[in-house]
Amino acid sequence: MILVYTHKITPRLNYIFRHLFNNLMLKEVKFTTKIEEFIAYNGPKFSYASQALGGEFHIQSHPILFQQGIKPHEVKFGFWDSIPVFFEIQNSSIPFDLFAASFYLLSRYEEYLPYQLDAHERYSYKNSILLQNNMILKPIVEIWVKRFKQTLQERFQGLTFPERKFYFEPLINVSMARLYQGKSFLRFLFGGFDDLLHLRLRNFWSRNRVYLTGKKDPYDTFDRILQLKKKYKHPLSVFHLLATYSLFDHNISTNKHEYQSQIKFLADHTDTGLLSSYYAFDDEEMIEREIVKLENIIHKQLDKVRAHFNRIKIPATYQIFNEEELKSDYSMGYNHKIGFRAGTSIPFKFYDIENETETHLTLHPVSISDIMLKYQYKLNREKALKIMIEQGETIRRHKGHFYPVFHNFILSDIKEWRSWNDLYITTIKQFSDAEN
Repeated sequence: MILVYTHKITPRLNYIFRHLFNNLMLKEVKFTTKIEEFIAYNGPKFSYASQALGGEFHIQSHPILFQQGIKPHEVKFGFWDSIPVFFEIQNSSIPFDLFAASFYLLSRYEEYLPYQLDAHERYSYKNSILLQNNMILKPIVEIWVKRFKQTLQERFQGLTFPERKFYFEPLINVSMARLYQGKSFLRFLFGGFDDLLHLRLRNFWSRNRVYLTGKKDPYDTFDRILQLKKKYKHPLSVFHLLATYSLFDHNISTNKHEYQSQIKFLADHTDTGLLSSYYAFDDEEMIEREIVKLENIIHKQLDKVRAHFNRIKIPATYQIFNEEELKSDYSMGYNHKIGFRAGTSIPFKFYDIENETETHLTLHPVSISDIMLKYQYKLNREKALKIMIEQGETIRRHKGHFYPVFHNFILSDIKEWRSWNDLYITTIKQFSDAEN
């Protein structure tokens, strides 16, 4: 156990200290506000306050963990050895306030401040202090914690920390379960006309064979996904879009019995989550309807969610998810940029600054997807695979959690995706058996 003296224990302080110690360092931490108790303790300890008590291991505290609400803070970067840091401090055993800086990132403090919206009314990655300081591709919180552990061990001989394990779980977005099958006659008709107009003759004939003869739809790759899961024995979460058809939500109707049966079958063999619809990001009634609809199909309580297009608004979207008693969100990433939105790959609880409370909702960081590599970065398959593997290895090196996002159609045999099958297969081969 490590004892920490502080003059005041606040919800923010309690939240970030327990996350960094319990979840990243795998070490118990205890607080005291009594100087006598701190002095009498013979184990590893340090003070976290504006001034040191004496010659102890001391971290000079930044005020953010003792405040309420949102106040502007200067975020100026420096270095700890060669590691980029911010909230630098003086007269301290380390040159920055690790806990304040980590809270700033994990609470998404910058997303409570005024910021530029992107085309989908989301927080734009271009606002990110991590991007602006060339840190977005690294799980910087894990890097800080590793260096901090080394510093503690240099001060307290015999202090040890258990080793975290790398964790890998691919996520499947089912935003369009079928390319042709199960769509209305009007969608079939207009789709066929568009194929002819753009001389996509292969697609035109494929569309007709599926729609008129019952041939298996090219996006119905779920048997293959389950076969690979069984072969490589990796955990898997599948997120289903149940939204009414709209400009951005294009899935087939979930009222069809055959599709409901498939969703239920998948739920019996994988973890199931809701892919909340584009327009539901700040609409609690809409999210609740989608949750109830999916729960009625799978006959289970739902606890996982991803926002379609990563369309979240902090804190509103996460407040709704928490109110609906969802336990795990997988939207903490950017749609157009590889990297760590909150500076970490390790799941963490959503801290609601608006209400100054740690919630029950766990945020699972996602940092890369197949769609992003193909359409936003416009990479060929070989380059996309290289970057996917590099991203996974970066996370493995830091003993983090790797949640790459794929879509069911990545295993399709249509021309657009046929050569990309290997992106999914090679990724799960590379990381499924990883234990450390």
